[in-house]
Amino acid sequence: MDVRGHRLTGRQWKYLFVLFHLLAVAYAVFFLHPYYGSNDEFTLASIASGAYGSMSWYFIYMHSGFGWLLKLFYLLVPGLNWYTIVMYAVIFLSLTAVGFTWINRSERVGTILSVLLVLASLQPLYVEMQYTKTAAVVTAAGYAWLLCRNRRKEAGAGAALECVPGILLLLLGSWIRFEAFGMVSLTAFGLWLAKAWKGWKDRDWKRFLARDCMPCIYAFVLIFASIAAENLLVYRPGSPQEHYREYDQARQSLLDYGVPEWEEYQAEYEALGLTRTDYLNLENWLIADSDRYTAEVFEEIIAFRQDRPFQWEYLADYLIILATKPLFILGALMAVLWLLSSMGRGKGRNWIGVCWPYAALLGIYLYFIKIYRVLPIVVTACLLGVLIFVWSSALPEISRRWEEKLTGRRFLLAGLAGTLLTCGICVRMLAVPVLLPAAQDSEASRAFRDLYDTITADKDLYYVFDPLTSNGMELGYSIFERIPEDYMTNVFTLGGWETESPQVVENLGAYDQGNLMTSLYTSDRAVFISGTLLEHLMLHLDSTYEGLFLTYSKVNQIGNFDLYTLNYRMSNLKETDAYTATLDRTYTAENGRYDVFEATVDMEPEELEGKSVFLWMESVESGKQRMYQGTWQQQDENGLYSLLYDTELADTAQVKFMIPKMSYPLDDRYVVHVVIRDGDRGTKIATENNLYQ
Repeated sequence: MDVRGHRLTGRQWKYLFVLFHLLAVAYAVFFLHPYYGSNDEFTLASIASGAYGSMSWYFIYMHSGFGWLLKLFYLLVPGLNWYTIVMYAVIFLSLTAVGFTWINRSERVGTILSVLLVLASLQPLYVEMQYTKTAAVVTAAGYAWLLCRNRRKEAGAGAALECVPGILLLLLGSWIRFEAFGMVSLTAFGLWLAKAWKGWKDRDWKRFLARDCMPCIYAFVLIFASIAAENLLVYRPGSPQEHYREYDQARQSLLDYGVPEWEEYQAEYEALGLTRTDYLNLENWLIADSDRYTAEVFEEIIAFRQDRPFQWEYLADYLIILATKPLFILGALMAVLWLLSSMGRGKGRNWIGVCWPYAALLGIYLYFIKIYRVLPIVVTACLLGVLIFVWSSALPEISRRWEEKLTGRRFLLAGLAGTLLTCGICVRMLAVPVLLPAAQDSEASRAFRDLYDTITADKDLYYVFDPLTSNGMELGYSIFERIPEDYMTNVFTLGGWETESPQVVENLGAYDQGNLMTSLYTSDRAVFISGTLLEHLMLHLDSTYEGLFLTYSKVNQIGNFDLYTLNYRMSNLKETDAYTATLDRTYTAENGRYDVFEATVDMEPEELEGKSVFLWMESVESGKQRMYQGTWQQQDENGLYSLLYDTELADTAQVKFMIPKMSYPLDDRYVVHVVIRDGDRGTKIATENNLYQ
């Protein structure tokens, strides 16, 4: 292409590519509504920002070296969401590195392919940001830099320095997600095989070893040395990190790849002391009972689990799904163009470089299908590497055929045709979101955001969720918005890979609790948020901890979310006549689903400070005892009633108990007491029942 008779240089092509890349990222940020691609991503961003109470270098699935890098940015400029910024930066650098590699090999064809790569990568990398895919593109860029760049003819320091960016990219990719580094390395092996084949044909082994082998060897040495250093410095024997790694490795081996069926292995489960309820918990990731679901239990189940037969139907399903993926289609079209461009060249074609990534991709799928269905994130991560390596391998042949012909209007037309084709294939990713509102602005997301904002305001209480995804989009958060410091120190989930992580254990310890599941009925500070698994959770606790009589009460509601407390039969309660209480009024609520009892306590606010209140009842006929937690009729600025008495709110002696509909009225068939609980001690006070007078 000429501009006023002046031919653009390679450097100028690179400047234009970087400018286009910046504009494309701006388009994605402002019009395509970026979001975190998984709940893992939201959790990692929360840990990085200090939302779990401390700004940690330990990021669970990431190498601690990357954790230190993130922590440094947060310490320097605390107000920014550095997790997203750093991820965007490494994606930008990686795609730019690939683009520069291609432009160095062929200015005009390389520029067109670089632009198309950015367009194809906008949605999977910049819009649906997920660290496995980020690690994949960073790793692919490292291999492209080392194995596809134009090399200096002379050896020496200059040639060695050229390898440094590629080595650092490989190191960074392994730090972000080592599993993604491994998968992309398999697809990149074809680039090295093509170099080995050329070295064998040319009898130039010395240059092959120096230029194509040694940089990769240096990178691998650096990567595995960093892993060894992390094992020595982070995963020290007896450390929380070592305990969690052992737990999570066992958890992955079991839950990530499927729990063996109860019907098939009932005897084996029962031999371990596990019930069908325990099996259902594992299947639904309700694994927050750290006494029940330990690494040892996971490993014992794995020991009797037999390998499942190869599931060919999964392969057929995924081949069909794969054929519709835009990244796969674009890679396949380039392979076809390469084949057409190199016709007649015979042995000169780079069959290995173009075909190997597809063979490796099939091998990776076969491996995953044998143990589990291939996750969509894994599919996309692999396809990013395949696309980069296929295009890198096809570029020389296409360039030799078309480079000199792409001048003037031909270049513009070719670039426009490629852009339109790419955008057409990716229309659902690049155009449709512009016409849709951001998911973070939906009514459901705003409700979930309001819920989090409300329950994280009071650190005296902590809240436990069913296993549910909260990837920031559902929470109503922009990925560019920093999650407030100390935001999630009182929010937990009953399932997920982070259940036993040091951050969660530390936060739970702040409430003098060690077991999240047990704490739901032993602590009057715990609130359970659920609409589906309440009865299932009660069944688990009742079958696991003998002698309990579990009940629940509804204590608050935020939007569409109900807040419950689980209660148990409390023993060794003291009785006192120093204080009195009256049950004043009763009515039903929510279409007769709940009985509501209102009471008054004759105690001074200073005596009630920080205490919780329960309704204790005993059946005169059967002797069965039940307890239900209540709320003080003090409302905070969010409209929530207090679980713990707070003297900073309006004084009141009024209490409300909202319990599931009773079979009989709470009349003289029951002995009733209001219980005032202070920590782990409860006192039954003299109570007069005036409900039916």
